[in-house]
Order: sequence, then C-alpha cells, then structure tokens
Amino acid sequence: MRFDKFVKAAEQRHPAVVLQVSWANGLDIIRDLAADDVPLLAVDDNPRALGLHSRLAAGMVCPDPREDEEAFIMFLEQLGPRLPRRAVLFPTHDQYIWPISKSAKRLERWYLIPFSRWETMQRLHDKREQLETAKRVGVDIPKTVFVDGDDDLARGADEIGFPAIFKPVESLAFKIRFRRHVLEIGSRDELLRVYDKVRDCGTLMLQDIVPGGDEELYTLGSYLDARSRPLAQFTGHKLRQHPPRFGHVSMAASLWVPELAEAGLRLLHELGYHGVSQVEFKRDPRDGRYRLMEVNARHWMWHSLATACGVNLSLAAYRDAIGDPYVARRQSDGLKWVVSLTDARDAFSRWRRGDEKLGPWLRSYRGVRVDGLYSLKDPLPGALLTARQLRTMITRKGRPHEGEAP
Repeated sequence: MRFDKFVKAAEQRHPAVVLQVSWANGLDIIRDLAADDVPLLAVDDNPRALGLHSRLAAGMVCPDPREDEEAFIMFLEQLGPRLPRRAVLFPTHDQYIWPISKSAKRLERWYLIPFSRWETMQRLHDKREQLETAKRVGVDIPKTVFVDGDDDLARGADEIGFPAIFKPVESLAFKIRFRRHVLEIGSRDELLRVYDKVRDCGTLMLQDIVPGGDEELYTLGSYLDARSRPLAQFTGHKLRQHPPRFGHVSMAASLWVPELAEAGLRLLHELGYHGVSQVEFKRDPRDGRYRLMEVNARHWMWHSLATACGVNLSLAAYRDAIGDPYVARRQSDGLKWVVSLTDARDAFSRWRRGDEKLGPWLRSYRGVRVDGLYSLKDPLPGALLTARQLRTMITRKGRPHEGEAP
C-alpha cells in the first residue's frame, strides 16, 4: 500500500502504526487489524522486514532504537504531523516499547498509546520485580537465587543445584550479546566460566529447571485497560519449539485454563499493568502447579491464535484506545497455530535422525487454523520468506567444503 493511500484512509478512521514487523508478532497485528479495516502503517528499522511488504499496510523504515533511541523518538515526532488523525501505536518488541513508554508525554499529541507508561513498565522490565511481585500475590515461581556477585553465585550453586538455567534481570542487552535469553548450566565449573562472561550484564538469576517438555509451557494473553481490567483474555499452550526447551514456538494450541488466567491476571493487576501482554507459565509435573516463567509486556509470537479463537487482542487495544471499548467473547478451544516453515524443517531433521515418524507429525496438523507467516489474504511476506530461505540453502550448498579450494 502506498503512503498517500494510507493517509487518505486515515482521514476517515484512526490509523494504527505497527512497529517492528520483521516476524509474526508484528505481521499478525497488521492482519488482525486489517480484518476490521483499520488503516495501517508498518514501521521497522530493517528494510528487509517481512511486514513492510504486506499488501495490507503502507511501509516505512525508521532509525534503530537500539542504536539511537532519541533519533527513533524524533522520527515518530516528525511522522505525527503527517497523519490526519492520532494513530494508535503497537510496538511489538522491547527495544521499541521501552523508548515509547519513557517518552509518552512527547508523543501523546500525535499518538494514542494503549499501554503502561514507564513508571509501570520498568517494573516489568525488571525480571526480579516480576518474580518478587508474583511471590507477594501467591503466584508460584521456580526456585530462584538472584546473583549480584561471587557470594550470591556460590549460594545459588548450593541452593539450586545442577542442571540450572542462568538468565538476566534486564534481558535486552543479554539477548543482543548472546542471541538467546537463557543459558543452561550443567555444573559448578561451567557456572563459574559462564559468569566470567556475563558478570557485567547486571543482576542475573540462577533458577531451577522446571521439568517437563515444551507442551507444558502455558500462556495467558490479555488486554487490560488503564484500570487493569481485562477486556480480552486467552490461554493456550505450546506444543513444539525451535530449538526444543529454550527456543521459540513452532506450534501451539488453544486451551482455556481458568486457574492460569486467574493467577496471571492477579499478577498483572498487582503490577498496575495496562496493555497487551503475555504471562508465560510452565506446569510442573511434580505437583501440577503453574510456575511463572516471565511476563512480556507486548504481543507475543503466536498471539494470532487468540484471534482465530475469537479473542482479537489487537482490536481490543485499538478500540479501547479510540474510546470505543468492547469485551471479547470466550475463546474457542482446540485450535492450533504454526510456523510451518520452521516446524517442517525441524520435523525433517528429526526424521533423518530416526527420531520422528512423519505420520504422527502430519496428524498433529489437525486443527491448525493459523500460520504465523503465511496467509492467502496477504501472500507476499510468506513468498519472500520462502524465496530467501531457498536462496540461503542454495548458497550454502554452493560453498566449498572445508579443505576445498574456493
């Protein structure tokens, strides 16, 4: 969609600006809001972002907020006067959310911001605050020791034991450096070696590994208004991840779990949260209790499954922001979401190793209603992704093997 066409549509209805559209998180906000004819602008610092090629939205490249937060905010300030109506902002990743939350007063002239300001967001930004608040309101958490120095590290090794997981309180810098959000530790010696590499990342957490497979990971997805009242809520669980255990979801299913929703909403209310969020738990097979993994103050990767089940969180946020709130209906259960490209690639690898039979894997696709990346109504992002993957495979096959002349 051309920018001038987007502006014309925005004369009739408040537009939405979706920030960071490289993957399913942002791409599916576009698709969820387009179904209600919301004028859409996709924005990303990566000119190759899939969502910039959606036929449902105009596209624009912005400064990278990780490199220059002020330049990013100034970009939004300069964009605002070009819009005929105040736009609703939908940042999909922490590096976009935190600057907007901090600079909300600068942006409110031009934008409607349906999520918490920095006073609240910084409590969610801090994983220690999340866990301590959860304990205070009776939400179960994994056994955890916070590490600020060598003494804490030694105490954690004694109290938690091994294997354990090591992760940061402030996650963004850690993810940028290590390209993952958690490190698995197998021994005390490994813990000491790893700590030397991460001790400058601030407070860290050494945690007990809750047993069970990926299918034990459950999510409460919700939209809470400015008074922390739930206008839309959904629960579901992961079935597979890439890579397994500490990766990103490749298949998930809807399942309403009342006690999970109650615990997550209790925590969000205590935090005074406003906005779309994901509260992730893992069911502990030792006692059946749901233990808090983390709170993400944003849309998560498979939020479009909620929409397929009748709970459009993006639309709930949009409608509330423009002063036309509504309460979403009760979800449908038994539907599935998938990133078929990733899931098929993983299944093929397991099949080649003899770890997977194709029949059961194919049967697992019964009930799939949404692919996080592919859509017949918006085909170009998926086609581009497939072309890029094929080009990467061909390039790798064409490279000389080790020891061969180029």
